[in-house]
Amino acid sequence: MAKVLQGPYLLIHMRKEAVRLNLDGVTSELPYRDYYRSRNGLVAKYLARYLDLPYFDETGRGVNEYVVPPVAITKKDAEKLGIRAEADFYGGAVDRLGHVSKAILHPCISLYKPPFHSDWFARSIVDLVVPGVTTFLKHALLDNYEELVRQFPVMRLKLSNKSDGHGQYLVSSRGQLIQVLETIADEEVRRDGLIVEDNLERNRTISVGRVVVGSDIFYTLARQKNDLAPEDNRNRYLGAEVFIVRDNIGELLRASLSSTEQTALSVASKFLERYSYFDPVCSRISFDYLVGYHTYGERVAGITDITARLGGTCPALCLAVLEFKSNPGLSLVRAEVNLNYDPSDEKAEEEGAVRFIDLPSLRLTARVNSVKQCEK
Repeated sequence: MAKVLQGPYLLIHMRKEAVRLNLDGVTSELPYRDYYRSRNGLVAKYLARYLDLPYFDETGRGVNEYVVPPVAITKKDAEKLGIRAEADFYGGAVDRLGHVSKAILHPCISLYKPPFHSDWFARSIVDLVVPGVTTFLKHALLDNYEELVRQFPVMRLKLSNKSDGHGQYLVSSRGQLIQVLETIADEEVRRDGLIVEDNLERNRTISVGRVVVGSDIFYTLARQKNDLAPEDNRNRYLGAEVFIVRDNIGELLRASLSSTEQTALSVASKFLERYSYFDPVCSRISFDYLVGYHTYGERVAGITDITARLGGTCPALCLAVLEFKSNPGLSLVRAEVNLNYDPSDEKAEEEGAVRFIDLPSLRLTARVNSVKQCEK
């Protein structure tokens, strides 16, 4: 039975009347708002086809609608949108928005911490995450510098609510740390947190997710593709090869996963179970599993991020669910998402793909590459 928000709500899923795109909280700055409207709107349209419902854009708001918000929301805001259960929306609802930030992954070393952070939870997942610490006061990093540098010879500082490589800094000396901290607002650290992890080289990211659409559950494993952005040398997301199964997460093993990917699947499954500590209501959630080598050559692996919103692999997922709808005998769909930051040059992997964003500054495409039938 679908998990519901606490309160006097019906446990039985009520039939929705429409799928509604929601862009509350999205920047009004162009072209970034157009990215959301194009990608999220087309994802919402495909979800509407899967649910056999009409689609409405963000310009209105009705009642009894399946909602597709752009970001994770609080349970309080979910109630205002008529969201009562996983089957009512595409995304995540939590008591506090900090519960879907990187800041909750590590123990806190500052004397102050906001209510959303739990050292108990951080200790409970220490065997599942990349080693690190969280602070909500900048001076705590300087006060504990000697101890931190022993554990993290080359530190990677991360602002907790940034993504796609933004808000990250490499630090290998106390002087560098002071310079970086001077560029970050005290209030941002106090509100959202600042994370310290070891800088991992030769790294790659595997994302594992769980998605509920209506009454159906899907599981995903994505092999992320990245490069170094020319403008700032950050690790930039280029898309992913995505494997999607329905109902049984074990079916992902039919994708001929490497031993590292099988471990990522196991770790993410354990993390999802322990994450229930925060009592989230998520119809779409994924965890990034990072594998790499630190300065001394030792291999390090673990969870580094949580996403409970419409994200990078969702265009592939929404194409895949329609494949499952049209062919109930499928056990596995292999799809891909690609981002092209120079749309004047069409890449081979974009041929025959659906264009979720097609603007002068960015093209985002997705396509289904192959399917597997259930074994008889």
